[in-house]
Amino acid sequence: MDKRIIIGADDSGFTLKEAVKEHLLKNGYDVTDVGTLSLDEPVVYYEVGRRVAKEVADKKFERGLLFCGTGMGVNLVANKFPGVYCGLCESVFAAKKCRIINNCNVLAMGGFIVGPKMGIEMAEAFLNTDFSYGFDLATPEFLQNAVKEIDQISADVLKEYSK
Repeated sequence: MDKRIIIGADDSGFTLKEAVKEHLLKNGYDVTDVGTLSLDEPVVYYEVGRRVAKEVADKKFERGLLFCGTGMGVNLVANKFPGVYCGLCESVFAAKKCRIINNCNVLAMGGFIVGPKMGIEMAEAFLNTDFSYGFDLATPEFLQNAVKEIDQISADVLKEYSK
């Protein structure tokens, strides 16, 4: 995996983001932080979600991490972007499975829910897990086809609602 990562948080996810960011930097990641950079100048959840998701959608980054109070707000925004699959997770297990099963390329976490130690473990699981391999309940081919089907559903919905 590319060791370049884009991250962002609103003020409610700031502390968790900073803990994860520090860990990533210590472990050789090239981290681009699009805010909140200081609690004196917070970035609202929908804007930080947009910033991270746009960069992933534009393929400037392979993966991103988003943080807000519950993770829900940034998750909702990120999933509006084509090609972005943002998984809202509250456990290491879920962070790993969102990569293996769903090919998520953005992970959302909630600073009200996830502590720094677990957030770091979740980020590591997410960043170090490959898509479609290591899930004993489905073949890699099934999982890869499922993502293609989801892409087709997205295209169909966009076409239907753009009339």
